[in-house]
Amino acid sequence: MKLVRFDAGEGARCGILEGGGVRDIDAAFATLAPGDMAGVLGHGRDAWERAAAHAPLVPMASLRLLAPITNPPKIVCAWVNYPNPAVPKQPELPIFFSKYASAIIGPADTIRLPRIASDIVVEPELCAVIGRGGRHLTEQQALEHVAGYTIVNDVTAFSHRLQVLLGSTGPYMMAKTFDTFAPCGPAIVTADLVGDPHRLAVRQWQNGILLTEASTSQAIFHLPRLISYLSQFFTLAPGDLILTGSPPPISGKPRFLAPGDRVRIEIERVGVLENPVAAEQ
Repeated sequence: MKLVRFDAGEGARCGILEGGGVRDIDAAFATLAPGDMAGVLGHGRDAWERAAAHAPLVPMASLRLLAPITNPPKIVCAWVNYPNPAVPKQPELPIFFSKYASAIIGPADTIRLPRIASDIVVEPELCAVIGRGGRHLTEQQALEHVAGYTIVNDVTAFSHRLQVLLGSTGPYMMAKTFDTFAPCGPAIVTADLVGDPHRLAVRQWQNGILLTEASTSQAIFHLPRLISYLSQFFTLAPGDLILTGSPPPISGKPRFLAPGDRVRIEIERVGVLENPVAAEQ
């Protein structure tokens, strides 16, 4: 099952991608605001399936796909979770930073290069979407709480990294959370369709040039560890986004974005996310 948000001319709606269209399931969740994907996720898969059985099919030609979720309770991102020659010592525990939901944009939306920042890079990441909340989860329980997976481009302004501002290594949210710095989508692909989240190919192109090619198997901390660790700090909630880190580029050096660029990220069994790039007006 592929959960999406879409607009067919009447505003954001939640749906399930099916063949040549989308099943509009919003009417089955009348107590929720239209397009409230976090709320839909909280109802569970049985409710999605019941809703889809009676939902009208909206043709793809008459709709636009939006980011599959724009109201996550939390966006939590793993930092340095792939071996990187630029980071000589691997962390002994997972390290995280956050992004704001205001950074989220959808498929085909434009990444805007901020006026006050420079040296903007793409970071392709597999993102787990929590479907069932919980606290103090074991690693064995962790994946039972994942509704599905999507792609998030963790766009980053190198001009605002701590290395530049303070000369010290570490994650810094402000470099990560400018408006448009979290392209997301195209769908939340349910966990049963994805299978093992650590056997997926990750590729990223910029203007048709392949810059990243890796496997999620290379991650230092796999999702069960990340989810279990986070659940010791706070209660996970339906709709939480957990970004699993970005593999380094093939060359070892990032390629900075410029107006007119086009970014394409592909994660096996999860989908393809494409976005154009422009300067902030």
